[in-house]
Amino acid sequence: MSNKTKLEVRQREIRAKLAELSNIESLTDEQRTEMQTLTKESIDNDAKLNALAVTEQEPQETTTDAESNEIRELRKKSRVSNYVVAASEMRSVDGAEREFNAALGLQPGAFPMELLAPSEDEMRTTTDTDTTSNQRRWIDRLFSASMARRMGVSFESVPVGQASYPVTTAGATGAQRGRDEAATAAAWSVGVTELKPTRNTVHLSFTIEDAARLPGLEQSLQRDMRSALMDSIDTSLFIGDNGANENGADITGFKTASITETTLTQANKVKADKIVEAYAAFIDGKHCEGFNEMNIVASVGSNALWLSTVHNSAVDNQTIAQYMQASGMSWMTRGGIDSATGNGKFGAYVGLARGIQGAAVAAVWSNGTLIRDPYTDANKGAVKVTLNYLWDFGIPRTSNFKRIKYVSKPCRETIY
Repeated sequence: MSNKTKLEVRQREIRAKLAELSNIESLTDEQRTEMQTLTKESIDNDAKLNALAVTEQEPQETTTDAESNEIRELRKKSRVSNYVVAASEMRSVDGAEREFNAALGLQPGAFPMELLAPSEDEMRTTTDTDTTSNQRRWIDRLFSASMARRMGVSFESVPVGQASYPVTTAGATGAQRGRDEAATAAAWSVGVTELKPTRNTVHLSFTIEDAARLPGLEQSLQRDMRSALMDSIDTSLFIGDNGANENGADITGFKTASITETTLTQANKVKADKIVEAYAAFIDGKHCEGFNEMNIVASVGSNALWLSTVHNSAVDNQTIAQYMQASGMSWMTRGGIDSATGNGKFGAYVGLARGIQGAAVAAVWSNGTLIRDPYTDANKGAVKVTLNYLWDFGIPRTSNFKRIKYVSKPCRETIY
């Protein structure tokens, strides 16, 4: 019997005895002393029970179950190199890799995209009662350091089929009404963004000399493919697809025309107050309540301009960047957007944090195709490895995103 149970049993005994003594009309001195002793003991027991309530917490629920534990163990045993060997021999994988595919619901000949993610960091907190672990989805681990994540893009792992993302576009509005005054009916509507798989390819080549010279070929393959996959998707979201295939026009990323674009003239781009004014206009009290809820990804050109331009040399030589930071703004810089700030160049992309979860979605289908080709350049001792994977990007709610563009002169758009 635990201490807590013993105390609770004793408390019931004390309460019963006190109730019995309280029904006696004329207590003897001995009975009064017993009542005082029992009352004091009851108070002490309550204090002990309160202390136990703090120290003996209920066991926490573990974040994984037996099935997910099994999948995690199979992932540790699976090797990219075994998939490459199976592809070269034109057969399906076997052993741990076959079990891993089956656990993920993939065909034996498919390549699980989860293997390209870094090995998960298992965080454990050991107490007297239980051990817990925290596991994230593979797609989140893979893209956690990308600039798209900074913008608020949600990355999803998608099984076979299309991915649909509904979003409420209109609904009822509350309104105060007087006696017998009717409320106006409001139309409730939902828009659905459907993402269809489009193909992207990671292609690498290594020589048989490299395979013999490098002891960590397995790790090298994972690193190269992971980096190529991450960079390709991240670049497409900010720059758009290069249009090299029939689906190129489908992925315009954050350059899509449906995102509101604010412009800064060449004269105002070097005025710190005008820059802050342009970004402050995005604070609408609904999608964003302040600069702390504004995720800004600036171009290399904008960042260089802000850091190098002094906007008030007559006072304290404060740069534009210092002025912006003093106003509460912060940003990160991504290469490839635009390196200059001339007419028509993009200055920054902005994600407004309130309700941003799911407002933009990059979906990666969970199965890929891995092809090993040792024949094409066999006379050069080269081996080609190709990974074909499927993905798509959509913005179900564009109002959570904005962008800044530099122009040479005022036009019909909002100018600062």
